[in-house]
Amino acid sequence: MLREKVFKRKNSTNLNSPFIKYGCEIVKYQPQYYKDGVYTKNEWTSVSDIGRSFDGEVLTKEEYLRVESAYVDTVKELLEVSGVKFLTIVDPSTFYLHREKAFNKENKAMYQIVPSLKEGQRIATSKIDTVLKACLRELFWCALVNEAKKLQVDVGYDYYLHFHSRLPEETISKIARSHGLYCNPR
Repeated sequence: MLREKVFKRKNSTNLNSPFIKYGCEIVKYQPQYYKDGVYTKNEWTSVSDIGRSFDGEVLTKEEYLRVESAYVDTVKELLEVSGVKFLTIVDPSTFYLHREKAFNKENKAMYQIVPSLKEGQRIATSKIDTVLKACLRELFWCALVNEAKKLQVDVGYDYYLHFHSRLPEETISKIARSHGLYCNPR
């Protein structure tokens, strides 16, 4: 698991520490469509799906942006509630997988910023939007960590966001739901 890799490499956090058990997968996927932990509804999973049809509905750029904003707003609220003022970039990777998809104009600024994101760089939570969007749009990947607060955020495959902190799952779930998302629906 990446979280283990990140914290083992950094030797900063015991994987048995209490904050690990409060991890959540935050998703847009409705709980009733999971069967034995597998999502069964045909639904979009990536920015590259814009323009494609899922169960008769085409994913539009506007719908994608609405959901992306829900993820960013959820993370920002969770960071605020956690008292986190900055996050540190850990294990960055650059992808640029979808350079030509849907967001050419909007992504141009991200393409200029992403190469400047480096291991160990601290990002103020007030400026975390671009990093989160770059991860959600599959341009960039990293774990965002605040070791003092025992908190980590990263974006996984298929639009799963992993949030690990000392916050109780009920708090994380309540904030995710307020933005139309779900915590640990599997």
